[in-house]
Amino acid sequence: MRRLSCRRLLLLLLSAVLLGLPASAGAQGANDDLAYCRALSDMYIQYLGHDIESSGRNRGTGNLDAQVAVAQCRQGNAAPSIPVLEGILRRNGFSLPKR
Repeated sequence: MRRLSCRRLLLLLLSAVLLGLPASAGAQGANDDLAYCRALSDMYIQYLGHDIESSGRNRGTGNLDAQVAVAQCRQGNAAPSIPVLEGILRRNGFSLPKR
């Protein structure tokens, strides 16, 4: 009887470890996306426009879609921001940073 409970405990622990792996990998991917989004935002702000929080010394008012994407990126919502910023930077002749 005791062996059966040890096997169950071992299976339970193994299942918990295996189920925890995809979650940690997903969290790492989200962190990578957020870092990439911030790099794109920084590039956009430095060369093309400004965001709501930057000073008036930057060149122009910038693109409204890009300003929204930068704000979303700062709030941790990288998924919708990345394609917007990539598109604007590419259309303006910039090489994108490595992801």
